[in-house]
Amino acid sequence: MTFPDPPSLPQAADATATARAYYDSPSADTFYATIWGGSHINIGIYPSTSPTRTPIPIPTASLLTIYHMAALLFPAPTFHTNILDMGAGYGGAARYLAKTYGCHVTCLNLSQVENARCKMLNVQEGLEELVSVEEGSFEDASALENASFDVVWSQDAFLHSEDRWKVVGEIARVLRPRGEVVFTDPMAREGVKMGELEGVLERLGLGSLGSLGGYERDFGGREFERVGWEDWSGMLEVHYARTLEEMEGREGELRGKGVSTEYIENMKVGLRHWIEGGRSGKLCWGIQHFRR
Repeated sequence: MTFPDPPSLPQAADATATARAYYDSPSADTFYATIWGGSHINIGIYPSTSPTRTPIPIPTASLLTIYHMAALLFPAPTFHTNILDMGAGYGGAARYLAKTYGCHVTCLNLSQVENARCKMLNVQEGLEELVSVEEGSFEDASALENASFDVVWSQDAFLHSEDRWKVVGEIARVLRPRGEVVFTDPMAREGVKMGELEGVLERLGLGSLGSLGGYERDFGGREFERVGWEDWSGMLEVHYARTLEEMEGREGELRGKGVSTEYIENMKVGLRHWIEGGRSGKLCWGIQHFRR
């Protein structure tokens, strides 16, 4: 059996519909579950390795990013802490935070397919009382109450929005006073024109990416202060090169699980755009930390 492909991304009506159509497709779900391990789908941090050392697995690198982000939260979360994960994917970060700190985490995510897997994994790990799942977009989190969270967390999700000012507005609405925001997002390097990122943008069905300065303005305009910025831009090339290598090495397995040839070939093209964007310095990535 071969899964049907999602609609062509550039033709989607808007960024939210594009992201939902893509992540709800069986080919995408099978790809991420197979190559990323089925719990995390975020960009990883890879320790320096020599050519003679075996690279760490992608799921391990993804978890290292979560370790780095969690270490920035001060004071550390407790069982009194409520965290919102915007664009939570399979909920891997939420389960890590709940298991490590005993805190409550709400996963806000628009993909029904990812949400179903997230709920299943929550039950399997006995965390359904601490980790809940809310279907919705981070541009309109109206189902969530005002001033109901101590921390907003997000990994590599905000790029799917074309209205980041609105996203920051929702973050400001749901955060309590002195609440924290910690997130990662692939961005355009300052001064890079969107036309120089055409391959990346076309694959995502977007007109733009955020930037470090853009987030500074958006959060500053909502009365946030920047606490820190960890620049891990070098990981973009490393991570997407590892993903391409893993994908090519397991292509037969993916096809056997029903991932279509069209999806695989399109993904290869997309990954090479990301690799080149990272290598050329036109893209940047890291951990941003704001406080209200």
